[in-house]
Amino acid sequence: MYIDYSQVKCETYHKHEVFGLIDRMKDYYEGLSDTSFSFMPNGTMTIGNYAARIYMSIHSTLESIKMLLKEGHISDAFVLIRKLFDLVLVEIYLNVVREEKFDWKENRVVKDVDEWLKSQHWIPKTEKILTVLKESKSTKELYPCFGWDSYLKKNRRFLDNHVHADSYYSILLNCPDIYLQGREKQLKNASVILNQIMMVHIAFMFYMNGPYMMASDYTDCLDIGMTPPKGCESWLAPYAQKAFDEFLKPHVKLAAFLKEQCCMNIE
Repeated sequence: MYIDYSQVKCETYHKHEVFGLIDRMKDYYEGLSDTSFSFMPNGTMTIGNYAARIYMSIHSTLESIKMLLKEGHISDAFVLIRKLFDLVLVEIYLNVVREEKFDWKENRVVKDVDEWLKSQHWIPKTEKILTVLKESKSTKELYPCFGWDSYLKKNRRFLDNHVHADSYYSILLNCPDIYLQGREKQLKNASVILNQIMMVHIAFMFYMNGPYMMASDYTDCLDIGMTPPKGCESWLAPYAQKAFDEFLKPHVKLAAFLKEQCCMNIE
């Protein structure tokens, strides 16, 4: 049998925009994991911020997606992008549950979150998560900013096709040794979906957990015995500002809304 690796070995394939995008996403989650770890989330008994581990897990998933795409295992990469989508929804959902159920006097440990951290509680299905985000007082204003019933729903179906092997084409996309039309188009699809996932997650981060992305100036000054500059607790870490500029600023109304609602100084 004639084996042709030319499609996945050619320069245009490996210079596709999706690979640079993944690297920038990894930079964001690596930075977020570092700056968020010292924040103790309400409603849990963990040492350190459990969310920092989620962010590093997302970082690792992105690295795996990049490796699969480079090897031409595109369908497997889409399966992991579907997992990435779920990870983002789970992280947002846990934030909302903590926000709504935590109470200093009567409910210092939020049962659902605490049991999930102990692997004793299952996260509800996507439909339930989206209903919670839609109806929660902490997210109901941000929720309509995204196409949950349009482009996001369509792309989850697209990803499900690769999870469940609903078409023969999805099988062929995992075979780098055959010539296949539309291979680079699928890299574009991956890029579009990753951009959408990133837009959603960063928007919720700025809306609900802005301090997680605080610049290190405040703690750096304390570490060396200096008085921190006034207001520096509201300064954004450079990685967060870069992510805002790339993934949110192009969406003018959304960016303006987040600037108004976020407690951090966004340029």
